[in-house]
This record gives sequence, C-alpha cells and structure tokens, in this order.
Amino acid sequence: MKKIIFLACITTLFITACKKDDVCNINAASISGAYKITAVTYKANSSSAEIDYFNTLFPDPCDRDNVYTFQTNGTYQIKDAGVICSPNGDDNGTWSFVSENSLTIDGDPVILEKFDCKTLVVVNTDIQTAGDRLKLTLTKQ
Repeated sequence: MKKIIFLACITTLFITACKKDDVCNINAASISGAYKITAVTYKANSSSAEIDYFNTLFPDPCDRDNVYTFQTNGTYQIKDAGVICSPNGDDNGTWSFVSENSLTIDGDPVILEKFDCKTLVVVNTDIQTAGDRLKLTLTKQ
C-alpha cells in the first residue's frame, strides 16, 4: 500500500511540475514590443568564421543600451536610453512582417532567423560585400 501511495505522489509531482511549452505564434503582433540588442555577429562569407561584432557596430557605450520598439502599426522607434549620447540617438522608421522567416525594415528585407517571443534574431546579408552576414540578437524587455 505504501508503494502505491508513493507512486501516486511521485506521479502527481511530475504532472504538476511539468510546464506546458508556451506556444509562440510568429506574427506582427507577437514581434511587436521593446527590445535591446544583446549580441551582434558578423561573417564575411560562407567559409569565414563568425566574429563578435557588437563593439565594432556600437563603439560608443551610449549606443549599446538603446531601446528598439516595434509598434503593431508598422513603425519602430529607437530610444536613446541609459547612457545618453550627445546628440541623442533617437530615431524611427518602418517595419513589416512578411513571413515566419522574413521581415522588412525601412523597406530592406531581413531574414528572421529565430523568434521565441523573447529573443528575436535577424540577419542582414550583403552589408559590406556579397555573401556577408550581420546577425543581430534582440531581447524583449
């Protein structure tokens, strides 16, 4: 009898401890929100190594803590937050959701490499040379 009660308790514990995976629908509404860029990598071509490019793209500390807000109406805003640049780095533009693996930002196509409703990873290609890849990781605030 003790074994049955013990097994029932363990089973109940496992059932209540298991968390259902949250479903993240990839669409304009789920992508909308405020983000900070937390990582940037660059790859010169398909055979080169990916390198950390965060400090290269954002050499000034005042640019590293900006907040990027994607609105559901297809606009985005960059807010100079934390350490403020002089002049400030506020900006705005347009964006659109194209598909589960594609966005446009200011009319330019970008690859939506990953989105899990918390982390957004976008890749822009052919930035400096044909075949290069600039990957930005943005974390929802």
